[in-house]
Amino acid sequence: MAYHLTSLTIPYARDGHSRTRAYEGIARAGFSHVGLYDGHEEGPVWPIGITASQARFAVQPALDAGLAIDHKSHGQVTDNPDLFVRTIGLASEAGVPSLVCWGPYEYESGTFPAVPKKPDVWQSEVNGFFTAFEAGVREAEAAGVLLLPKPHTGVGKHGAALRELHDRFDSSAVGVCYDTGNVHYYEGLDPITDVVPVAGLCQQIIIKDHVGPQGNPVFRTPGDGDIDHQAVLAVLAEAGFSGSLVNERLDISGLESIDAELVRAHRHISAVADATLASHSNG
Repeated sequence: MAYHLTSLTIPYARDGHSRTRAYEGIARAGFSHVGLYDGHEEGPVWPIGITASQARFAVQPALDAGLAIDHKSHGQVTDNPDLFVRTIGLASEAGVPSLVCWGPYEYESGTFPAVPKKPDVWQSEVNGFFTAFEAGVREAEAAGVLLLPKPHTGVGKHGAALRELHDRFDSSAVGVCYDTGNVHYYEGLDPITDVVPVAGLCQQIIIKDHVGPQGNPVFRTPGDGDIDHQAVLAVLAEAGFSGSLVNERLDISGLESIDAELVRAHRHISAVADATLASHSNG
């Protein structure tokens, strides 16, 4: 059983900082791995039309910063199914082992959690997702890339739904990314019990912290919210989990503040990992 600690570049992107500066901050905070994110001001990691050699060149700054690449955050599969398939191929060429992705949003825009989409509209979107994801699975099997759907309402919105999605495709190219904060925020569920159906399937867990009831839009630096990450990881450890522990977001602005909070996030995630490993070895 082994873990590696990863941070996405999202905290820096949302505050207007470059991808390269994000790599520097993530490495200095103590993370060994990075998750790639498109939303920086310089544009996506892999622009439309990029070649395989250009895709490899685009991720080199992360390696130069001393980071290994854990995954790329792709986003919603059905936003552009063709792009999803192309991105899988580029990930393979660039040595990016996995893509984190999710299905369509279950609610009308701007209405969560009050107004879910009409049943016929929602079913059409779900069917479209299954078609698009199937094409991605076939590409990923050929390319040697792991697809990691995560909870984001809708398809795969909690542990049981992620299990159903995984079993539907029954492919070595499909794993699970479990997001502790999303199941708490979107579904109002306790991740300690919710993770059980996918405990043996997870390759990645997002150590996100949320405060309050379902729909309360307050996220804290990992360790400062309501979620007991160590208890969640203990459930995964019992199922033999080895993989990535990921910091996704820091809802804070200012470069120095982001750097400092990222150190705190790393300290929390590292402590959770160490305690779990110690408990497991003693048990």
